[in-house]
Amino acid sequence: MTFQQFATQCHEIIGQYKDAKIGIAILDGKHTFYHQEKAIFRAASVMKIPILLTSYLTLSKALDTVAVLPEELIVEGAGVIPFLTGNLPFTYRNLMELMIIVSDNTASNALLKAISMEKVNQFMQDIGCEDSKIQRYFMDENAVLKGLDNVTTAKDMIMILQQIGEKNNFLNEKQQIDALRIMGNQQFREMLPSYTFDEEIHYYHKTGGLTGVDHDVAIIQYHEKQLYAVVLSQGWEDGFTGKKCIAEIGKAIAEYIKS
Repeated sequence: MTFQQFATQCHEIIGQYKDAKIGIAILDGKHTFYHQEKAIFRAASVMKIPILLTSYLTLSKALDTVAVLPEELIVEGAGVIPFLTGNLPFTYRNLMELMIIVSDNTASNALLKAISMEKVNQFMQDIGCEDSKIQRYFMDENAVLKGLDNVTTAKDMIMILQQIGEKNNFLNEKQQIDALRIMGNQQFREMLPSYTFDEEIHYYHKTGGLTGVDHDVAIIQYHEKQLYAVVLSQGWEDGFTGKKCIAEIGKAIAEYIKS
């Protein structure tokens, strides 16, 4: 499959879902496919990737020390920490793992408190993100009612992923390898990887979801090939259709990267 054939297939998939807003950015090193790549979306849990990367930079000497879990930031939703018994001595690295692997909101809030929203926003600005911003903690519905939300674009998310997959001035190689390890253990695989069981295709990704919102952003590797894929979507009327749309794009990606 040529990249042009792949792009045509993506357009056909998008055309079947006209009632929702969909933003896509796909890069394979030589070619790019964009669709509403500058459209602004509620970020949901994909905002946890810049929190992960800022944690490497801000907490570099404290990653394996016991973390502080502010009681007021312990929330439910995605994750496991609120449901565990006892005072478990999580390290900051454990929180980073929980934040990505099971999308733990309490872990995310604790990290965000430790590093500050300002530093996450500064990191995103420094790497060139133009429309991404974090303005609230996870599960903070009062902030949402006040008009404060976390937002991003497909184009910005590609730049965030490139800090993991490309040599840059921010993360060193050891940090990049660790970030890939964590993202490779992602437990939610119902979107981009959904249609393939090929163990030679490796997905390093983070999903995100809110009511009417479904996202998946990934570094995808197949042998010597590496591809960046961001699919953001919102405006869905159920919890299934958005995931199906992203899974179909993921199927096209898998067919293309193996061709």
